[in-house]
Amino acid sequence: MLRLIFVLLILIGLACVGFGTMQMLSSAPDRRAVSDRSESQSVEMTVSSSRSSDESTSLPDFVPSMQENDDEITMQTTSGGFIDSLKSVPIAHESPTNARFGRAFEVTLAVDGTGGDSAADALPGVGRVVESIAMISADVEATLSGDAFEITPVTPMVQSISPLTENVWRWNAVPLEAGTQSLTIEVFALNGDRRLPIRTFRDRVEVQVSAVGQAIALADALSPIAVVIGGIGSLIAGLLGIFRFFRER
Repeated sequence: MLRLIFVLLILIGLACVGFGTMQMLSSAPDRRAVSDRSESQSVEMTVSSSRSSDESTSLPDFVPSMQENDDEITMQTTSGGFIDSLKSVPIAHESPTNARFGRAFEVTLAVDGTGGDSAADALPGVGRVVESIAMISADVEATLSGDAFEITPVTPMVQSISPLTENVWRWNAVPLEAGTQSLTIEVFALNGDRRLPIRTFRDRVEVQVSAVGQAIALADALSPIAVVIGGIGSLIAGLLGIFRFFRER
């Protein structure tokens, strides 16, 4: 029995050392990338500030005020006509009520611009379905966010509304924390490079964690150095135990 415990300590130690080493190696490029971005941003800010000072000395004082007035008039005219062009259509989305820690699930949004009465028939129909109405433009953007999830878009976030079939947005979401977590779907009507919020949906997902998932979450919460140090301690304890066991025999 003791020999089995010592062997387990050795295996756990090797696993922790390997896991912590991989975390440190994977985080090293990220730190270098952040450093490089900071240096480049610093250079860009210096160049931008010097360029702005040069321009401020060369441009007449009345030019900025004329540009601001023109922008305000253009924005007011465009906004009024744009809002009048929005079309009321059915919209629906689907998300699960429960999820497993570390296991991906799908969130789906559908917009029916064909003149139908419902957009729910374009959803998989395996989770919680919520139907509503939204005022949309010819081009629509949809985003999914959640602090406790790793989210990957499966379909383009910006789509032109089809008169022939439903438009569908899909995302894969991986829960990173246990408990009741929040997901937010935001839908925007696009007017050139401007985005007008038209609908927001907030869903609650209960994330359940297995024993293996709890161990993974604990390892992720610890720093790589702490994991390596703990692994080395476990490895040494197991080796010393095996050595004493065979010496006593």
